[in-house]
Amino acid sequence: MFFSQHKKGSVVLMTILLIAAYLGRFSGLDWLADLSMVAIAVIGGLPLIVRAAGALRFKIISIELLVSIAVVSAIAIGEYSEAGIVVWLFSIGDFLEAVTLKKTRKSIQELVDLAPKTALKINQPHERVFTQVDIDEIEKGDYLLVKTGSQIPVDGRVVDGSGYADQASITGESKPSRKTIDSSVFAGTILTSGTLAVQAEKVGEDTTFGKLIELVEEAQDSQTKTQRLIDRFSQFYTPLVLVIAAAVGLITKDLRLAITILVLGCPGALVIGVPISTVAGIGSAAKQGMIAKGSAALDQLTKIDTLVFDKTGTLTTGQPSVGKVININGSLAENLKILASIEHESDHPLARAILEYYQKSGQNDAIYPISNSQIVDGRGIKATVNGQSVLVGNERLLNEAGIAASTSQLSATSSHVLLAVNEELRLALEVSDQLRGGVKDALHDLRKLKDYQLVLLSGDNQAVAEKTVAGLDFDLVVGDLLPVDKAEFIKKLQAAGHQTAFVGDGINDNPALSIADLGIAMGSGTEAAIEVADIILVDSSPTKLPIAVKYAKKMMRNMYENITIALLTVLLLFIGLFTGYIYMASGMLVHELSILIVILNGMRLIRHN
Repeated sequence: MFFSQHKKGSVVLMTILLIAAYLGRFSGLDWLADLSMVAIAVIGGLPLIVRAAGALRFKIISIELLVSIAVVSAIAIGEYSEAGIVVWLFSIGDFLEAVTLKKTRKSIQELVDLAPKTALKINQPHERVFTQVDIDEIEKGDYLLVKTGSQIPVDGRVVDGSGYADQASITGESKPSRKTIDSSVFAGTILTSGTLAVQAEKVGEDTTFGKLIELVEEAQDSQTKTQRLIDRFSQFYTPLVLVIAAAVGLITKDLRLAITILVLGCPGALVIGVPISTVAGIGSAAKQGMIAKGSAALDQLTKIDTLVFDKTGTLTTGQPSVGKVININGSLAENLKILASIEHESDHPLARAILEYYQKSGQNDAIYPISNSQIVDGRGIKATVNGQSVLVGNERLLNEAGIAASTSQLSATSSHVLLAVNEELRLALEVSDQLRGGVKDALHDLRKLKDYQLVLLSGDNQAVAEKTVAGLDFDLVVGDLLPVDKAEFIKKLQAAGHQTAFVGDGINDNPALSIADLGIAMGSGTEAAIEVADIILVDSSPTKLPIAVKYAKKMMRNMYENITIALLTVLLLFIGLFTGYIYMASGMLVHELSILIVILNGMRLIRHN
């Protein structure tokens, strides 16, 4: 712990001692040169020995063990200069590695810095006298005051006041969102106007924003299959170098040669090159609003050949509006009131659209209490409203209940919501949803990157699904699907040998997101999207999908470049050693230069932002 905390100071001190050693050598003060080199070996060698011993406790023969044996042996045979230079070079490489990893993780720190640090706590919703407290002191159920221009500190519900919130960092909405009593708010978003009293529902790491940060942090510590292979290779490679060095020493009786093999055999560039690419790649993608749950997710993205899209909330905004309203039986006002009563219990985008229409229609009556509410997956809701049996949903829901749900007044190419009361069809609403901006360009860019098979799966009927994506470059459009049907469709694609990614918003998409080779979710979807998906497009823009593919390819290409550089360096060093062109100090210099090269190569991923 002491050595890691004072790494920079140790490197500076060793550099000063190195200068002193060379000055002593040029001045004929060999004792000063030797003493300085031994001091360098001790200052830089002790942490190496400590780390090597720690690894041995877990039965791991580490790179540090190779260097430690080489340094101790060099001192034992009087090669003080070699020992000092080897330790100094290794310490420089170690320091550069730490600095680089810290720099590549700055993208995470920038996300963390966006998280609220304090909050204004009040005792009751209508109070305006507050106490400023640290965010860690907030508990679920607490009331908080949010003023114009300040961050909303928690995920919660508005209990007093009104205003507009900029939610672009969470939902990707380009326009401020209107907030009134009972509206949901998210931590890290900005209240651009108004004053709100908010009751905390989720705090700290449990908020949507907190989970996004946690996901990126976990992702940067994850490993691809390639990296796990490199780690396993290192575990076998290091003992092999020890055996080769010992065998060469016994056969040639040349201890210096054996020690040099130990030094040059360190696969430092191989070990650091892959993590540098991973951390830099994931961090850079996160800054662009693409959160991968691990480098393995980006690795898998490069292998996908089929992209399957959900429609509502993924290709469309997920903010439908009510168009034509057809009253079939009974009072229109009563039917709308029943419909609003049951939709008040749902957070589905269609429910929000219907409630907004109800409020705009001038209906101010209190809604009915409901009981026995039951969601029917992919169909709608069953409930008892004001003592009456009510169904709200699509034609399939009503047909399965034996209720004729067709009407010539409804367009076959529009989505609609039906209301049935006591087994009688009462009301039909046509609803429409707009395509997200940039969908066409995103699909075109994907085609340019790779000859993907593009598939649309929708719960809407076939005519509606086809009309929604008319003019878009899909190979296949399939409607009338339940969530389980989407999952089965993906299984069939996989059985046919396709590497499949499913792109959804988390609303009824969990089965498909889970079973696909890669799950990609829109950040404006539900919490389930964050839990289930492998990659999250935070701003919910389809245009980020081809960018994510490009980042994935860059990261994997960078990783393989670093592996190649590292292996070629070791190979060339051993060729140079056995042909007499490379010695211990010069070999270690080349070795550390290779580490610097892979670090700089990995840093290119950051500069591509």
